[in-house]
Amino acid sequence: MRLLFLFLLALAAACSSSSSGPPPPPPPPPLFYVTNTGSNTITAFAVGDTGNVAPRLTISGTNTTLDQPDGIVRDPTGIVLVTSAAPARILVFAANAVGDQVPIASIVGSNTGLSQPRGLALDASGRLYVADAGTNSILIFANGASGNVAPAGTIAGGNTALSAPSSLAFDLRGRLYVANASGNSITVYAARATGNIRPTDTIVGTNTRLKVPLGIALDPGGQLYVANSGTGPSSSTVTVFASMAKGNVAPIDTITGPSTALDQPQGIALDAASRIYVVNAAVASHQFRLTVYGPGSTGDVAPQATIAGSNTGLTAPARVSF
Repeated sequence: MRLLFLFLLALAAACSSSSSGPPPPPPPPPLFYVTNTGSNTITAFAVGDTGNVAPRLTISGTNTTLDQPDGIVRDPTGIVLVTSAAPARILVFAANAVGDQVPIASIVGSNTGLSQPRGLALDASGRLYVADAGTNSILIFANGASGNVAPAGTIAGGNTALSAPSSLAFDLRGRLYVANASGNSITVYAARATGNIRPTDTIVGTNTRLKVPLGIALDPGGQLYVANSGTGPSSSTVTVFASMAKGNVAPIDTITGPSTALDQPQGIALDAASRIYVVNAAVASHQFRLTVYGPGSTGDVAPQATIAGSNTGLTAPARVSF
């Protein structure tokens, strides 16, 4: 009787296993989005893409009203926010936007204070921070802001040490990091800071090797990654600073040299594995590309992957965001 019971139990398990069907397919790789100032487009690629590959999706066309898109950020639901130049505004696209899509919202008008919006970042509560190079200020908009609305707050004034702010990033403590392209500096502000305030910390000086810093990103451990455009390939670098670095401090790592293929990098981002993604504007050569480096890369290291070529749609790329 016991043998019969065990046989029936095994038969039931086999039937259950066979009825469940094949295992589900693995989830698709994450996408990262690139703004292209030269073609007024946003292109998206998947982690692992390399070579002369076509984008997984493109947002472009007259309905988008994109004009020299620069800063870009995605909220946790996948909604895309991007800066546009003429008129100065923030455009908002649905998470599934593709092709010649009309924005679902925009922040634009005389009340907004927008002049030359560059980098974007969202804080933990969903407030939108805009680096405005035209006014040397950080404009802060409420979560879901739209239309000709005034900022909910600003960081501006002589005490801030802002100088052509270009890129923004938040650390896990909510502190705001700003790359200042003209000041060759990184300034740091307390969480939810507003007004004509002094930075809590500043990275600046000859030891830092900062040279036209245009892009910044932070890893989960608080290390700071800076894309330095310089004046051409020979002065193009990615500098990495230790968590909580400040003052005239040397980077702990520097990616630089001919093997790196860096050519006036503009934007930088990290994926979940801390791989480093850099978009290169290549102003003189027009050899536009996105280069990917392994975690902890330093020195004259070749990229692990490079997206470049006529199929990619990269045209004077400015920023990259996951």
